[in-house]
Amino acid sequence: MIVVERAISLTQPWATLMAIDEKRVETRSWRVNYRGWVAIHAAKSFPMDCRALCYRLPFARALSEFNKPEDLPVGKVLAVTEIIDCQPTEEHGKHCMLHDERAFGDYSGGRFFIVTRGVRRLRHPIAMRGALGIWKMPMPITEVELV
Repeated sequence: MIVVERAISLTQPWATLMAIDEKRVETRSWRVNYRGWVAIHAAKSFPMDCRALCYRLPFARALSEFNKPEDLPVGKVLAVTEIIDCQPTEEHGKHCMLHDERAFGDYSGGRFFIVTRGVRRLRHPIAMRGALGIWKMPMPITEVELV
């Protein structure tokens, strides 16, 4: 039985890319020590430069089930996934990545990549306020809410 109490917020379109299992690695400027299940939360802000990415390859191909950037949810929990590793970006060559994974992250030096597995979408996205880092949600996500 999956019970998820923590979350990580991502700006769109990266939140949706993780929710639809097109992205399994998230890059950050900080190391994540947490291992286990987390909810994928789409941040409320969706800057214009990020919206523009939705029309460019490989983003457009990966997001083909959505008609336009405005269809991507914001301020909501979309899915859950399991964090299994976090390494410096200099180590990224040691991990198997999806075909477009490198295009979906910032692998420059001094950063970290978070490896996930087992993504499961929610039946219905849940509106929730996000936070920085790995944060505790006000209510857990349970197996019943997952597809």
